[in-house]
Amino acid sequence: MTVPRRIGSLRMSFASGLAILLSVGVLLAGCAPGAPGARGEQQASGSSPGPKVLRVGIAADAEPTEGGIYGARSAGGFEPIYLLHAGLTVYNTEAALQLEPRLTERVPTIENGDWQVLPDGRMELTWKLRSDVRWHDGTPLAAEDLVLGFRVALDDPFGRGTRVLRLVEEVSAPDPQTVVMRWKSVYIFANAMGLDTGLLPLPRHRLAALWDAGDKQAFAASPYLTDEWIGLGPYRLREWLRASYTGTVANDDYFLGKPKSDRVSLRYFGDTNSLIVTFMASDLDLLPVGSMKEGEAHVLKTQWADAGAGSVIVSEAKLRQGMWQLRDPGALWVRDVRVRQALVNLIDRQTIAETVQHGLSSVDDITLLRGDPAYRLAQQRGLPKLNFDVSQAHRLLAEAGLSRGVDGLYRSDAGSPFAIELSTTGDIQTNVQEMLAISNVWKTAGLEPINVIIPGTANKDEVRNRLQGVNLTSSDLSYRAFEAYLTSEVSSEATRWRGQNIAGYSNPAYDQQVTRLFTTVNSTERDGIAADLVKLSLDQVLYIPLTYSSDVSAVRKEVRGVTGVQRPQPVTAWNAHLWVMG
Repeated sequence: MTVPRRIGSLRMSFASGLAILLSVGVLLAGCAPGAPGARGEQQASGSSPGPKVLRVGIAADAEPTEGGIYGARSAGGFEPIYLLHAGLTVYNTEAALQLEPRLTERVPTIENGDWQVLPDGRMELTWKLRSDVRWHDGTPLAAEDLVLGFRVALDDPFGRGTRVLRLVEEVSAPDPQTVVMRWKSVYIFANAMGLDTGLLPLPRHRLAALWDAGDKQAFAASPYLTDEWIGLGPYRLREWLRASYTGTVANDDYFLGKPKSDRVSLRYFGDTNSLIVTFMASDLDLLPVGSMKEGEAHVLKTQWADAGAGSVIVSEAKLRQGMWQLRDPGALWVRDVRVRQALVNLIDRQTIAETVQHGLSSVDDITLLRGDPAYRLAQQRGLPKLNFDVSQAHRLLAEAGLSRGVDGLYRSDAGSPFAIELSTTGDIQTNVQEMLAISNVWKTAGLEPINVIIPGTANKDEVRNRLQGVNLTSSDLSYRAFEAYLTSEVSSEATRWRGQNIAGYSNPAYDQQVTRLFTTVNSTERDGIAADLVKLSLDQVLYIPLTYSSDVSAVRKEVRGVTGVQRPQPVTAWNAHLWVMG
């Protein structure tokens, strides 16, 4: 088994190093050869007459590699999908994640009668398609195109995963403009059928015969899924040079109106530094989310945005947190919740936000978006004070029966020092710095933290579960965060270390509340359940809340229409038809 690496301290100068590289790189970028087609795109996007071209730079590992645009798996990888295709719904990230219809006339709800919960616990949602939607080759969209998309997604020839769609019993098309989805059980997000759910319409007139022939490999290799892509999005595929460049042209027949830019080009960069240097040299117009981390964004902000060249857009993404290992009943932090709270009170989270994350994050306790009604309800219920308070921390440790010797160290009843492992994955830019910041304050307070870097090997999940102490990780700002403490999600050797619950926490009352949450369709009642779960989680200090990490994007000042993003839709191109230069 690959063992974790224990470290003491680490000095890093990422920001200064990148700043030097940028100052040199900006001078050289104009001399570097561009991707095929990039030079023409660059000239067209300037002030000279010609088509309006918006140039986007993304990381190379975000480029789809298999299954055409279906192949997206990493951050930034959904940008091409949203440029070239469309789903039933989309989240408007400018309106606090308001769910809006895209291919449909309206979003099914209980109130409008298109969402029905049946007496046997199943559900039925009816979708009425817009009549003005056409594929890129001019063929009208039909309900059977969604049926084909569902059939393909269930067989999953592209390896994208179909967790949500496996909850669907059947998708049918009673008429060309109506899609009926029958669900096996209640699913509270059933009316959010965006491009990230796996339900992508497929052009039946091009692909149905090939799929029905039963050769999945031939189907996945179809040119209609790659170089001859036929989609429903605001842009059509013009050319795709693998590992370098993708060119798109406006779909004049787009159902929401002709896009404001004539073309959007995507350039792929294997090195983040090169990506940022090229952007600062004005050879790119937009860096979508997934292109850079906080440290890189900080350099871009101070070296570029603060000079008035454009904007760095920061969007709340996840809550950085420490997950306790709660399996050992003899561990001091397992025995007494006051010990867990004390260790949180020792952490100066605001300083971490300002230094490790360069002021591009903020302190918070709750694993929900601040615009979520449940967030406000939870605060109204009264939450424990987990803010930086060294005096309170020492008071709580004393109340828990821990004594501090003349050497300043806390010891257990048996007289051994209070040792605790603090682990993270090896992202030097942020994760390790964060770990060392927490470790230093715990050590100053009289604890003996043991710093551990978890290797990125095949058995990393086993390593994480076997460690004793706290694992630094991230949690989505959504109801999915509650699943990390379900008894059914406890990871162990018996489950091959699969499962979200690495803490080993088990509480039947908590399990029951989470079940209620995910089976309550009424939003007002559901918000109350979520707020109760937030309070229970924080009263028990089931995790160490740290800071909101960020999705970061950047855009030149000449570009209009680009907005911030919000999970669960971390995609800048959700409104690409509104992007425009000038």
